[in-house]
Amino acid sequence: MKYRQMVSFLLIYGFLSLVGNMIAARAYQGGAGSAVLAMIEALPGFFSLFAIIAGGVIIAHFMPWKGLPAVAYIVTLGCLVTVPGFPGAEQITAWVSKVSFIGLCTPILAYAGLAVGKDFGELKKQGWKIVVVGLFVFVGTFVGSAVIAEIILRMMH
Repeated sequence: MKYRQMVSFLLIYGFLSLVGNMIAARAYQGGAGSAVLAMIEALPGFFSLFAIIAGGVIIAHFMPWKGLPAVAYIVTLGCLVTVPGFPGAEQITAWVSKVSFIGLCTPILAYAGLAVGKDFGELKKQGWKIVVVGLFVFVGTFVGSAVIAEIILRMMH
């Protein structure tokens, strides 16, 4: 993906996320005025998230070893700047906490759906086997997460 495409995707995604954040705020808080206010309050959080994304992409570009994808650097940078004790971590966490998770996920899930729909012919070639594999993956992930959570909860008591 070229940088111009990445920037345009990020701008479109940012706009759709802001709209999703406003819709989520309106649904949970009620009223159009509170939705606009929630969107304005979320702007510093959006800018913080996009700065972290841009920083991770820049780090990935300048790394001499190209084995890791940019998302690894984005996640690492996001974790680093929100660690308690890091300068400004409390402020960044406060800003980002105003951003609705649903507002962020909706555009990405729509994009993923379009990407899968684009390759629907390949998906149909897989036939019923892909459904069985998908079910095993979903069930295995759920059961594995539940087992890990149960073990940790039992250790805490």
